[in-house]
Amino acid sequence: MHGILLIDKPEGYTSHQIVKIVKRRLGNFKVGHTGTLDPAATGLLVILVGVASRALDYLDETKKRYILGVRLGEATDTCDREGQVIRTSDVSHITKQDILKSIPKFLGSITQIPPHFSAIKKDGAPLYKLARKGIFPEIKPRAVQVFELELTDFSMPDIQLDMSCSKGTYARAIARDLGEELAVGARLETLRRTSSGPFEVSQAVDLEFIQKASLTEIHTSIIPLDKVLENIPRIMTGASELKRLSTGGALKISIDRIPGEYLSEKYLQSPFRVSAPSSGLLIIVRLKIDGDSVVVSPEKLFNWLESSLV
Repeated sequence: MHGILLIDKPEGYTSHQIVKIVKRRLGNFKVGHTGTLDPAATGLLVILVGVASRALDYLDETKKRYILGVRLGEATDTCDREGQVIRTSDVSHITKQDILKSIPKFLGSITQIPPHFSAIKKDGAPLYKLARKGIFPEIKPRAVQVFELELTDFSMPDIQLDMSCSKGTYARAIARDLGEELAVGARLETLRRTSSGPFEVSQAVDLEFIQKASLTEIHTSIIPLDKVLENIPRIMTGASELKRLSTGGALKISIDRIPGEYLSEKYLQSPFRVSAPSSGLLIIVRLKIDGDSVVVSPEKLFNWLESSLV
């Protein structure tokens, strides 16, 4: 049980509560998650099981996709339906064309100011804790990327947006800023994450499955670590070479053993992997060209046969 478990999180649960439920079912296996979802949000939650909990830095999370339900004409201090209403406006004059004209301003590389009610820390304290005390420090704008933003439903005062964005993009800030652009205010009504990197919510199991399925059934739903890290280029090694890397030793191999496309500067600055799933080993390595040879140095070892219990 070492890999990724994809869960379609229902509304009303924190990400931490989902992790606790999975951990209770799996026993002593270490369990974590990526990309926190607020209790009111639903959709894809990526759960890390066993040694995969140490693989967070190597996961492909460059793109996430969300379905946003946005309520126009009402702004709150939290930028969602959970907060106190701070502004209301008439939206009867807002047309579908108005929204379509505004959307391009939120595409591409943009800056946004995260909501004060967020987990971002200021001088060691989460902003939401400061906000609950009436303290609202200045927040510096953050650079994010919005790859796609499409209006998929127009049922005033509610609209629905389909957004593909970079990690760290605040959907609540998108809703808030769209409301400001339209001069009527807005807040997030609903949020559903449909994908994270290569993982889709259509691949996920629901919470009832986790609570009622047998351990064998849960085990078959876990995506193995070697498949999870398929985004990292693989280097083929022999048994003796794998053993050397697993004990912390570096290898010097012929440059001809590295596919030409991986010898570009782009790849040489990134991690590679060597693995032997039947031996329970996966090792993250770094490469350094040395003349006609390449030095392969181990960076992180994953051994799920020796780490069954954590």
